[in-house]
Amino acid sequence: MLRYIYDTTFDGFLSVIYNCYYNKMPDCIEREDRYTFDLLFDDNIIISDLVKSNKVSKAIAQKISTDTLIHVYQSFLSEAEGIELKLLKYIQLGFKMGSIVNNYMVNEFVNEIQKYSRKVGAEAHRFLGLVRFQEFNGILYAAIEPTYNISELIANHFKKRLANEKWIIHDIKRKFGIVYENNEWILRDLKFDKLESHEGEELFYQNLWKVFHKSVSIKERKNEILQMKNMPKKYWNNLIEME
Repeated sequence: MLRYIYDTTFDGFLSVIYNCYYNKMPDCIEREDRYTFDLLFDDNIIISDLVKSNKVSKAIAQKISTDTLIHVYQSFLSEAEGIELKLLKYIQLGFKMGSIVNNYMVNEFVNEIQKYSRKVGAEAHRFLGLVRFQEFNGILYAAIEPTYNISELIANHFKKRLANEKWIIHDIKRKFGIVYENNEWILRDLKFDKLESHEGEELFYQNLWKVFHKSVSIKERKNEILQMKNMPKKYWNNLIEME
């Protein structure tokens, strides 16, 4: 059986899709960080190629639809086990059916891909209001632990919101994050644990925020179920007001 191995990036995955159409279709597609040797597979390592990945993304947008490309990208960011092969089947079907593929919800691959795309998009939207920054010597720093790999999806929002600042959003689960300076952001490996500011002014404002949060809450209108729906407990470790 044939297995393609790629470098975990979206460009790497699209390079695999390109290879699928000009070579053999694989029985399995695996990220290199999940790779384990298996005698059952004939492994083929696919090198990430920006020219090839751009050709594939343009083909998906033009021959199927831009919505399809968004679904492919967002569901890829779910990092779900086996998502790559499901995406391949979804893209194949899209090239056969065109833009109407996304109405074909009875198909298991269309259904699965759209389900993951919605989940990733919903979490990214939620984090626009859940990122809490601390200041370190003039640099704003925020730690997040999202279920999905949403950093790229929220980067432009904070670029507009904090255009004149230097900031870092650190995905401590994946050990990488967004680094922003001079109106540009990049994704970088951040191989360190969550940082905590001990600067006096920062601690003063953190305490002020906690007092404000407590003062505006109305005991009689407390609704823990609604609170946890909008701000799930799995995110509380990085919310100052929930400490």
